[in-house]
Amino acid sequence: MSVASRLYQLQTTEQRLKEQKQLLKGVITRLERNDELTSAQSELAGLQALRDDKRKAQRQLEWEVEELTGKIRGVNDQLYGGSVRNPKELVNLEQEIKSLKRHLGDKEGLLLEAMDATETAEEEANRVGADVARIEAAWDEEKPQLQQVKSDAQAAIEQLVQARDSLRAEIGPANTALYDSILRTKGLAVVKVEQGRCKGCNITVPSGQWQTARGGEVVMCGSCGRILFVE
Repeated sequence: MSVASRLYQLQTTEQRLKEQKQLLKGVITRLERNDELTSAQSELAGLQALRDDKRKAQRQLEWEVEELTGKIRGVNDQLYGGSVRNPKELVNLEQEIKSLKRHLGDKEGLLLEAMDATETAEEEANRVGADVARIEAAWDEEKPQLQQVKSDAQAAIEQLVQARDSLRAEIGPANTALYDSILRTKGLAVVKVEQGRCKGCNITVPSGQWQTARGGEVVMCGSCGRILFVE
């Protein structure tokens, strides 16, 4: 196998190694954090807090309605129980009842609004709670698959590292240094020659150059400076 062929194989191996490392990183991130679940849980917490506030406001109005109803009952007992006979006091009691009833009507209206608000808040919290449960169930189902992908990626990385190190040792320090230098500046160090053209820059390669490259020598494209590989 020629040096150019080994360099091309090295490049392919390192590309696969990079892909597997990116895959592993993504899988680990996914296993450690589920952004969709975190977002849904945060939304649920906010809705539950809102629901609790609405419930608290509703209970407060219920107590106030109950208190006003008790006061009206007490004044009614005074007005019609026969214990008060003074006409002026009776008039005052009637006015007090009217005032309490107006106040009670206002509170009952607010209570109905509060009950509607509580019901809406509960429905929203229940809806998002169901979403959280669904996402959690899906994630629990996905985790074993992610663990398998993680395990496969780790094994692939180990094999690719060994293959990379072996290829670099076979190629030697001079050619690997050239390869690394081109890789840093060009992003792709070794390119194929197909139909007489460099696949790195699409410029026609002189026949003498690609014939030399086919013979196994390290030849660089005169246009883009990458190492040419002819199969």
